Amino acid sequence: MLEFITLLSSLILIGISLDSYRSKEVAYRVSYVFWAVSGLAFLIISIALIVLGLNALQLPVTPYLGSIYPAFMALGLVAYRSRYWKHYLAFVILMLILIPAGSAFAVNVFQVGLHSISGLIIILLPVVYFVRKQANAGILLFTVGGFTIAVGGMALAAISAGKPILPLELVVQLLHPLLFISAFLLASGIYTVKNG
Repeated sequence: MLEFITLLSSLILIGISLDSYRSKEVAYRVSYVFWAVSGLAFLIISIALIVLGLNALQLPVTPYLGSIYPAFMALGLVAYRSRYWKHYLAFVILMLILIPAGSAFAVNVFQVGLHSISGLIIILLPVVYFVRKQANAGILLFTVGGFTIAVGGMALAAISAGKPILPLELVVQLLHPLLFISAFLLASGIYTVKNG
């Protein structure tokens, strides 16, 4: 049942991103495109988890989808108030290209690097926007959502590496609530950015 709640949250994330993009008054449409791409990656992950359970983590495409979700969420935040988003997009593309190009160690380095930088952007950049009065308090929902992505991502990475930091049963119980909460908070952040 929790798997379907995660699926629903991914659909909400995509729906709010696309609805916000279509609004005539939106000045930062490119952000909504990036957030929709992030939501699409999350949707595919959600479907894979429903169909395959935790075996979905072993699929060759999982590292890319798992990287696209936070990377494009961060990219949307950068594009929201910065003209330098193209530089971050180039970095994201480079990291996605380098993930399969290297050895197992290099794959982990590039993937962890992309995840870490994206996570920091999702957590810290909304705070900067809020402090500078470039956005209302609703943008801080991205920060809270970023924390939940980080917790869920660490749990998934630990399982994928075969070294769970928590008992497997606990990770399985927490996985879908964390995924749902993160997507819900991020969708709420997108909604408040649009309406704020």
